[in-house]
Amino acid sequence: MGDGMTNTRFWWSDGLSSRESMGWALAAVFALAVGTPRAFAAENCKVLDPELQGAYSGPCKNGLAEGTGISSGIADYSGQFKAGKKHGRGVKTWPNGDRYEGEFADDFKHGTGKYVWGRGAWQGESYEGAYRADRRHGFGVYRWASGDVYSGTWENDVITGPPTPMMAARATSEQEARTAVKKIGQKVCRRMQMGIANHEWIDGVVAAVNEAQVGVRIENPGRYGHMIRGVGIRRGEVLWDDPTEWTPCL
Repeated sequence: MGDGMTNTRFWWSDGLSSRESMGWALAAVFALAVGTPRAFAAENCKVLDPELQGAYSGPCKNGLAEGTGISSGIADYSGQFKAGKKHGRGVKTWPNGDRYEGEFADDFKHGTGKYVWGRGAWQGESYEGAYRADRRHGFGVYRWASGDVYSGTWENDVITGPPTPMMAARATSEQEARTAVKKIGQKVCRRMQMGIANHEWIDGVVAAVNEAQVGVRIENPGRYGHMIRGVGIRRGEVLWDDPTEWTPCL
């Protein structure tokens, strides 16, 4: 028997008989060659994105997702991982239909990619271009459902290039709406979306204003227990909100 097996035999002996030592040595060599039973068990592989911690399928390293895999939870992701984080190219989708396809780094949208909005206020709008740490940063193209297109520079999610004519018109309209709503005693209404196709109106009177918001004393909270910015709407209470969400009414 060669020196390697002899060394293994003596390392395992520890008071055992020669035959017992030899048995342990052979078992050790076999384990090294094919892996221990534990190695065959499914590894508990973790994905660090809290929206993707339901299930994972793919390679693993040190208990963390590594390489190309698929993960799901509140959202779904198919693409590359590094140390449990989205890193490289991938596609992430959300239940409301939002979808991002492009580059990630350290779990952030980072590099170039395309984001398309699903159901909701931004339905049908999209951005394609540069990202830095989840923010649009660099050159990018934003498309509105109306057909308007901005193609230019961004900095930390803010457009820094010249606005399109439609962007300028929207800015003027929003300013006019703010001016109309930000008047103490003004009766105002707000449309509340219910699901995809239904809605109802709530209303109140402007009781206070500041530079960015209006305080609306609610008169009609609607029938369905709505919430705005996580606050329940109740008759007689003052609710602070963005004035562009409200419109003057009778």
